[in-house]
Amino acid sequence: MTGIRLVSSIVVSALLSCGSPASPPAEDTIPVAGSAVGGPVFSGDPCNMDEDCAPVAQCHPDRCAGVDHAGIMPMDLICTMECRPETVDCGFNHCGCVPAPTGQKVCALLPGPKPQ
Repeated sequence: MTGIRLVSSIVVSALLSCGSPASPPAEDTIPVAGSAVGGPVFSGDPCNMDEDCAPVAQCHPDRCAGVDHAGIMPMDLICTMECRPETVDCGFNHCGCVPAPTGQKVCALLPGPKPQ
């Protein structure tokens, strides 16, 4: 019975953390080399401010979109709890609204944790 309870607790923990926003790494944590993207990963979604952008609803989001296009995580989706480089996991990167090479402001995955 204890084994079943332990497995159930692990599954519940994984499900609860799957759709939750990534928490930033602890201040004393040294970022993994290559964990941040090299530069903005632009979407095609226009924006006016950072709050207009969100990670795409998937496990380990590696791109951002406008909040209306980000989607919703399926309830039955199970994600791993690892921190994957070049994603928003663990505050490695964040979503923001920045000028694209065309000059238009669009949502993008930006290197590093979200500025406070």
